[in-house]
Amino acid sequence: MVTGILSEIHLADVQARLRTIGGRLLVVSPNKLPPYPGRIRQLEHFISLVEEDGDALAARVPGLESVVPVAARNAVVRLESRAVRVRLVGTTATYLRVRAFRTAAGRFLSDADENDRVIVLGHAVSRELESQGTRPGQTIDLGGGSYEVIGVLEPQGINFAGEDEDHQVFIPLETYRRRIANRPWITQLYLELDEHADVKPTVSAVRGVLRARHGRGRDDVDDAIVQDFADLTARQSDLLATATWATSVTSGLLLIIGMVGITSLMLLIVRERYSEIGLRRALGASPVDIASQFFLEGMGLAAAGVLAGCALGFASTMAIVRGWNAQVEPNLPLVALSLGVSLGSGALACALPAIIAARVEPAAALGR
Repeated sequence: MVTGILSEIHLADVQARLRTIGGRLLVVSPNKLPPYPGRIRQLEHFISLVEEDGDALAARVPGLESVVPVAARNAVVRLESRAVRVRLVGTTATYLRVRAFRTAAGRFLSDADENDRVIVLGHAVSRELESQGTRPGQTIDLGGGSYEVIGVLEPQGINFAGEDEDHQVFIPLETYRRRIANRPWITQLYLELDEHADVKPTVSAVRGVLRARHGRGRDDVDDAIVQDFADLTARQSDLLATATWATSVTSGLLLIIGMVGITSLMLLIVRERYSEIGLRRALGASPVDIASQFFLEGMGLAAAGVLAGCALGFASTMAIVRGWNAQVEPNLPLVALSLGVSLGSGALACALPAIIAARVEPAAALGR
């Protein structure tokens, strides 16, 4: 039940973020290399995208509002004795607006930071480097150099590529190329379309410009692929909706199975204690007293199961947090709602045995 509710909220969050950026974003990234028979493949992707490709697209493709180059790799950042493995992103100041990110503290990169050692931290990185959150003005180590923290981003979650965007850090693109990578290649280009641009013709134009710049022949595969961010996010939403439906159905079936189990067990207990029920009725116990007794016994069983499930869920969550360095913020209203639904289902399961026990006639029970 909790998983289904959380999946629904995640789906709503993905769709809200898509509406925020308006779906007006294209992502250009290197294509996978085709396999060649008899040749050991040395690289998984083409290495061909450079920042000048972005300049050419901005100049030659109509309908582009902004072009944002991105270069990325895995790295480790350190603050005193703590080290965190992150995705290091070199980019420009426009990235924040194009991706619809927001800063929780400080600021994002600016054009004036072109070759400076400044860094912006993702939400999870900030928390892992310092339990109370890293603050702007602090200095952290990256690639053998010291970088000043100028900002911390708000939580972003998982992107369309399955990457945890809260485990990213951002530095100026020029700083990345000169001090970290020492090469001109970039990982992606984000192309923001203006409000009047048509996606399909723009995608075709982008492909044409890149093929011409990279010398791709008529029979050569594209060395860069262009994807519509709205389409990518819609696919993610569809997959998440399917997973949410499957999880909800599974949770409902498990809830029904649990109710049937409690009802069956309580009916068996009532049947085995017929004599006790008859004796209590003969001594003056009312049907309400009998019903209350068996209802409370059943609810005790249901409550024990709910608490055991909560303990198991908490332990599993803590194991995931520690094993994957994930950040989990418990949603207390959702926890309370799930507890209420579970206990309510238990109450329904206990009601029938309690009613049957209350209807037992003393003479019939003592005569068995």
